[in-house]
Amino acid sequence: MGLLEQVAPNLVDVLRRDAWWMGWNTFLAWIPVLLACLLFRGQRVSRSPFWWAGLTLFVLFLPNAPYVVTDLVHLRGDILMADRGGPVVTAILPVYAVLIGSGFLAYYLALSAALRHLARVGLGDWQGRVALAAHALCAIGIFLGRWARLNSWEPVVDPHATLERIFVHLTWTWAPVLILATFLVTWTCHFMTKAIAEASFKATLKSARHLHTTLTS
Repeated sequence: MGLLEQVAPNLVDVLRRDAWWMGWNTFLAWIPVLLACLLFRGQRVSRSPFWWAGLTLFVLFLPNAPYVVTDLVHLRGDILMADRGGPVVTAILPVYAVLIGSGFLAYYLALSAALRHLARVGLGDWQGRVALAAHALCAIGIFLGRWARLNSWEPVVDPHATLERIFVHLTWTWAPVLILATFLVTWTCHFMTKAIAEASFKATLKSARHLHTTLTS
């Protein structure tokens, strides 16, 4: 029996068990990318109220992208349901790696679009501070999403109850520690994703230029 025939049934089991919540969280993670494509196209700061409303949605949904790293809480349960060590390495871990990689790729793309827009409108000096602010915002958002079970749309549809829940959880004794840890994880994973994505882009561009040179010579 080939490796694919051994892995396929285990992979199907994992996807059947986790497809719904993984698919939903991946969908939420890529909403900021869609919003970024719509928002960050101009050459100047927009004064449209619709643009600023879209920016508010972008800020609210941005933490959904790095939030996927907290889905590792489900990993232990999937490992316990595995029959032996093989499915963990060949099926469960790759699925979680794709999930988390997809989320941080979405985060990198969305944040990069926002930072490039700052440069286009003459605010390039703010890029570093905005990036750090985004990581901090996402750390708080991830904390509220995982521990307060707060959804991105709740501040809009139920602001009063949302503010109460935010206050209660942010005043929890362990909140600063968890938020700081989440910030460090978010910053580190974004740094790694950025390095891999930009290196891959440069390698692809170099290969494309080499192929173009070969075909035209």
